[in-house]
Amino acid sequence: MNCIIIDDHKLSRDILEKHISKFEELNLVAQFENPTEAIPYIKKNQIALIFLDMEMPEMTGMEFLEFLNDSNILVILTTSHPEFAIDAYKYNVSGYLLKPIKFDQFGHAIKKVLEKSVQKVEYEINDDYIFIKEDKSIVKINKNEIFLIECIGDYVSVFSKNKKYIIHSSMKAMEKRFSPKEYLRTHRSYIVRIDAIDDIENDTIAIGERLIPIGKTYKSEVYKRLNVL
Repeated sequence: MNCIIIDDHKLSRDILEKHISKFEELNLVAQFENPTEAIPYIKKNQIALIFLDMEMPEMTGMEFLEFLNDSNILVILTTSHPEFAIDAYKYNVSGYLLKPIKFDQFGHAIKKVLEKSVQKVEYEINDDYIFIKEDKSIVKINKNEIFLIECIGDYVSVFSKNKKYIIHSSMKAMEKRFSPKEYLRTHRSYIVRIDAIDDIENDTIAIGERLIPIGKTYKSEVYKRLNVL
């Protein structure tokens, strides 16, 4: 698993490098002092995992997560401030390490990442319907009944007319399985069925009583797709 470190403190990078070297599954390919230096490298190389500091000059960790958007790259955040945790997990990060990073803490995070990298999504998709594994049974759902898909952490909630189903997946994987002719990504955490939209006000989509935000990075594409005059 190719990984990089983005951190403006050399000592922090050195500690992470030492920890990484003890896992044969990890291959540290580069280190950067800030995200702006890392972006060109990421665009040209296959990176599976990023160790990302939260507080850096030029570009913060949060801003960099916004740039990554729905990338398949896994991210483990590193910071001295636990208060960032709640906001960080909105970006579906794979881990959160508090500095100074101890090896047992690091090892636990890596174990979760490695497990996640080999897990398979427990559903199969057809053009007109999907099968979702629920407890010991497999449920068939017509896709025209699904009006909303929401991501929370490592899980995705699929909302049909009659029920909500929770599966272990990512928004990137879900987006590939639902036709862009019928479904629209409106936010890092939401995909909506276009013909289920009731109205839009203040960059918020209403589907029945549900209110779904339009993320600023998706706004232009959303209004373009909806052919707003």
